[in-house]
Amino acid sequence: MDFSEIINAAKPLPSAKYVIFEGADGYTTNVALTELKDNLAFIATKMNSKDIEDRFGGPARIVIPHLYGWKSTKYVVAIKFQSQDELGFWEKRGYHRHGDPWKEERYSD
Repeated sequence: MDFSEIINAAKPLPSAKYVIFEGADGYTTNVALTELKDNLAFIATKMNSKDIEDRFGGPARIVIPHLYGWKSTKYVVAIKFQSQDELGFWEKRGYHRHGDPWKEERYSD
């Protein structure tokens, strides 16, 4: 499912600028809402026409192809739209808030 469908269904407040994804395993990551509106992010529930197996992050995982893999949370159980940024699991450990591989945004400055 294209992430714009999630945005349309959730109808976040105009003040929402960030999205926090939470996984069933306690993992979290933060993404600017504009990254999800303007790009090819989607929620995957199928892989090769079959439900995604747990070992691949099922039953649902966010896929954000233009950012580093740690931004693509597995086992998604919650999606929070919020006005303030909140560091996720890897961002708290020194990884970059944005994570663009083409700009080599792997680590925080």
